[in-house]
Amino acid sequence: MPLSTQASTAVKLSIALLSFAITAIYLFSGSSDLMHRDYKIIYQTAIKGKKALFVQSLLADENEIDGPFNNSTLIELCKTRDWTPGLIFKCEAPEGGIGNVRNVFLNCVRYAIEAGATGFIVPEILLRTTTSPEGTPVPFTHYFDLPHFTATLQSTCPQIQLISHQNDLFNLPSTATPVPLIPTSITTSLLGGFILGAPGNWSENFHSFLNITHPVPPSAAKPILVSLAAPLLQFPLTYDDPHLVAQFGRILRFREDVRRIAATTFYALNTKYNLGLEPGRDIPKGKFYGAHLRTGVDALAAGWTPYAIQERNYIAHALKSKLPLIYLTPTTPADVEAFTHTAANASISVETKDTLLASISPPESSSIYTARKGFEDEWKLLQQLSWDQQLLVDFEVLLRSSIFGGMWESSFSWNVAMRRHVVVSGAKGWTSIAQRGKIIDELPFKARRRRSLEGRMSDGIEGGLVARQEVESESAPPADLLPEPESPAEPEPETPSEPETPSEPESEAPAEPEPEPEPAPPTTPSTSAPPSEHPEFSADNPATLSATETDLESRLEAEKSAAGPPAKVHSGEAKEGEASFKDALSVVFGPVGEGRRVRGSLWP
Repeated sequence: MPLSTQASTAVKLSIALLSFAITAIYLFSGSSDLMHRDYKIIYQTAIKGKKALFVQSLLADENEIDGPFNNSTLIELCKTRDWTPGLIFKCEAPEGGIGNVRNVFLNCVRYAIEAGATGFIVPEILLRTTTSPEGTPVPFTHYFDLPHFTATLQSTCPQIQLISHQNDLFNLPSTATPVPLIPTSITTSLLGGFILGAPGNWSENFHSFLNITHPVPPSAAKPILVSLAAPLLQFPLTYDDPHLVAQFGRILRFREDVRRIAATTFYALNTKYNLGLEPGRDIPKGKFYGAHLRTGVDALAAGWTPYAIQERNYIAHALKSKLPLIYLTPTTPADVEAFTHTAANASISVETKDTLLASISPPESSSIYTARKGFEDEWKLLQQLSWDQQLLVDFEVLLRSSIFGGMWESSFSWNVAMRRHVVVSGAKGWTSIAQRGKIIDELPFKARRRRSLEGRMSDGIEGGLVARQEVESESAPPADLLPEPESPAEPEPETPSEPETPSEPESEAPAEPEPEPEPAPPTTPSTSAPPSEHPEFSADNPATLSATETDLESRLEAEKSAAGPPAKVHSGEAKEGEASFKDALSVVFGPVGEGRRVRGSLWP
């Protein structure tokens, strides 16, 4: 019996509604394939564009390699401290690259919390140049995101009031003359001569010191300003909760433009090689190798790991890891070109931020770059950054490499490896890395060419400067700490074509429980920084580094002498395939046993 017109219409309408419902469920349900993207993301992609959405997603806090920032342990720490109204801490401006500056700033905040300071002046960075031997202070924002630091610290430790600059205390005459303090000078318990041996007693020692220097306690009406000598690698990671250790460094984040350029570089790498990378958290497996190539005239003079050994280690390790793509931190153009050529012989492609965001034009040129289509804005922003700031882009990309390789003399390498170790530690937050390194199984590659000294000229080095730890640091170092004749001196970077900048002192020393004693590094004024943002810098007057960096090998030899003969003596020279540190995601190539102090006191 045929249906009536009304019934037929009702049936058709029901079918249409059912189809619509099924389509909606398909689009909005988690079971929908759709490249694992929900409808909102598809919509945003259509509106904003693929690159913009990728970058925006990658910059989200929840998409950091170790997940969203968890401030719970820091909040609990601040709740347990006794706070002193009117006690203000200032961190003396450290000099050097990002590895050291970051550690100094974090230590200053950690000391302020331990002391119960209710005021903290936003620290500055000291850049020394040949025309300004006393140094040029640059703001916190030279490297870091100030709004993030402010919001994070105020939400976790609301007891601490951030003060923009010491000049803001002009109406408080009691702060006109700061109380100078070397944090390690008020305790007799030091591991290796540097790291606090009993950090739980430091607050009591500090207040005893303050009572002697200022019998009248500070108050909101008459505050006291304490100026900390830049504390490099002093606070032991073993003292705090492992989850606090894993999260504390997150109060510092690189400036927004740097992170955006890095995210775009990551996107360019993804699209160029069709890697299928997603802007989510975690470290992608089996995609690309990250190598921190650290060369230059200063590194050569200091006797740091030679180019040839770095080249063999990184290429061999990439082959062993089955990663035919390397993201390389550019040092000198000659070294990048040589590395790329050697890697090509091993069927490995090499990319840098320059080659990903721009192309060489004309092809036969090795120094003239033209922005790639779609990356014009990021390339322009990159060129506006100083040389040391550009290294922050590499830092961010290296964090996300499938496997990372660095070198033991560089605190930059150690910073990357230790942040990645948080991912390896997983739910534990932070697992000890007091291991003394190992010999990596025989690597499957031998370099096919030797390099000449002429091809190693520097156009910029990121090796850094040791922050001053003694009031007497301006004077010549004691004779017993001077390098022996055969020991190379620490890097004194030159800056030919590109602006040279401050870099990380790659200080190494005992780290965790019962390290061997290490003498304090002599530190003298240095110079650093790229010309791009400072009118007094130019190609004819580049920023350079002074003899501030103490030779690592000499200091280690002094340490051994002070501690007596070690159980196992090593030469301090990097050998092919030898690692100072290794976990599932990173290798820091260097002599077995080196980096003890870094492993014990460098915040991840």
